[in-house]
Amino acid sequence: MAVRLAIALLAAVCAQPVLAQAQPFVPAAQRAAEPARPLAVIIAQEELATSIQLGRIVPNEGGILGALTNRRPEILAQNAAAKAHGFAEPLLSTVAGFNARDLALAATEQVLAQTPWLASAPPQVYVGRSMAMTGENPMASRGDSTVSMTFEIGFIGNEANDTFGALSWTKERARLEKEFLAANPGTKDVALISWRYQLAPDFTNMQVIADISIGTPGAAQRVYEQQFISIVKLRRPSFVEEENVAIWAANDGALARQALTMAFARVGETLPAVLALDKQGFANAIDPKRNPRATGGNFSGPQLLRDDKGAVFYAKDGDQRLKAFVAVQTIDN
Repeated sequence: MAVRLAIALLAAVCAQPVLAQAQPFVPAAQRAAEPARPLAVIIAQEELATSIQLGRIVPNEGGILGALTNRRPEILAQNAAAKAHGFAEPLLSTVAGFNARDLALAATEQVLAQTPWLASAPPQVYVGRSMAMTGENPMASRGDSTVSMTFEIGFIGNEANDTFGALSWTKERARLEKEFLAANPGTKDVALISWRYQLAPDFTNMQVIADISIGTPGAAQRVYEQQFISIVKLRRPSFVEEENVAIWAANDGALARQALTMAFARVGETLPAVLALDKQGFANAIDPKRNPRATGGNFSGPQLLRDDKGAVFYAKDGDQRLKAFVAVQTIDN
């Protein structure tokens, strides 16, 4: 019976219509829009976040039937989120109120200055409160300051190890996007950059993540989607989580603030090089045979560019369902 149920579920899922996939590049012929696209800068969180990475050690075993019945990975993920929050709390409280809004806006404006076809200026800024939403959930009472999912949306829904923080962040981002669309009725095309900023799971680096997309309001699928991860890592990290947190938190969080400022600015500097890629340019950029391999921040891949601040490269991670351009810088400690 269990086998027949699994087969029936698989058939039902496979029978669903397949949506066209968003492209990871913008063809030159599709870049300009008339009238120019409005652009939203979306920051769904209000404070520095933590992150977890369970994909390699907590697989969602059992196929479709297991995904419906085995919820243990979800429990482990929530416990990991609480543990990460506990480790990071001295830093989180030190940098509470960090002004990510202005940094995200400045980076976006720099991107527009170099890529005027993307959207009209000025960007429209929307700031959320995903962490407050998470804190209001009694199931997250032991602490959960995550903002991003360990996995993307899974085969039949959210993956088992999504945390309350991740789901709150996703819900808040969707609300802000809806608010942006409501403020721009009748628009043919829109552009969005969603920002998140967080500690790495091992607390050795700061990460600013920008999700860039272009789409038609009401469409089920975006025309273009790309992710950019900007990392600033400690030159001399510790293998002990609490020690890394102490390094970031020292002197009223001075190093953490500097690293986040560097990470946001790096997106503004180098994202235009990613947006400039057409179909052939993108294929060439991610070809490991054409480009030297770069490594940093626990990521690696073919290098797009390198300057005195570090490398920008394309990374893929099957366990984490990651496909993103990654920029890595180092900060002295």
